Amino acid sequence: MRTLLNRMRALSPVLYYCGLAHFALFIVFIITALFDHRQLMGLNLWIKPIKFAISITIYCLTWTLLLQYLPFELIKRRFARFTVFAMSFEMFAIALQAARGQLSHFNHSSAYNLLLFNLMGVVIVSQTLFALYIGIQFFKVKAIQLTPAMLWAIRLGIIMACFFAFEGGLMAAKMSHTVGAADGGPGLPLFNWSRIAGDLRIAHFMGLHALQIMPLFVLLTNYKSARPTIAFASFFFAFVSLLLFNALLGRPLL
Repeated sequence: MRTLLNRMRALSPVLYYCGLAHFALFIVFIITALFDHRQLMGLNLWIKPIKFAISITIYCLTWTLLLQYLPFELIKRRFARFTVFAMSFEMFAIALQAARGQLSHFNHSSAYNLLLFNLMGVVIVSQTLFALYIGIQFFKVKAIQLTPAMLWAIRLGIIMACFFAFEGGLMAAKMSHTVGAADGGPGLPLFNWSRIAGDLRIAHFMGLHALQIMPLFVLLTNYKSARPTIAFASFFFAFVSLLLFNALLGRPLL
């Protein structure tokens, strides 16, 4: 583990330290939640910052490993720096709203809350578009350092993660993530996905993690050929699309 972390630090120090900083925040938010018992929509205010902090940790550390195979140094540096800015801004806004006892997403209760939500949207859409551009650049990379299977896993993982990231726009347009009921109410343990209605966050979550799932598929199966990777990516895309369709129909996962 220490060797892997040292490698990540050498590959992209800014993303590495951003990931570590958010892991530290993850711990801080857990401790805060033990002492601050305020709730919003039936949940502790710090649950969302906790989930976002660990997600950003994983996201930043994943990119440290992926970017090493992209030869375009200037683009890589700019993407890493902008990603650190975007993730830090997102985390700051979410933690700030939690401290204020306010929702960070879909909050139009005041001009300030709506402005902050819109700024978060602009920043995260910009970062996602940049990530999509990086994914397209990977189609210019040849399978020399990587097997064809891993190269296609990276390409398709980035593309799918960006595609389902844009599902956030659908939730923003609705100003909610639940279909067929109001946000809040009974939810699945840990994730809090609705147990009584459709929840757009499920497909959003699964699709975003294509960034990790696709490379992990290749590592675990040890495939070298691109064909099984493309087949698995097609299955995974269909599966997540089905989750999205199910949510749009207003049906819960379970």
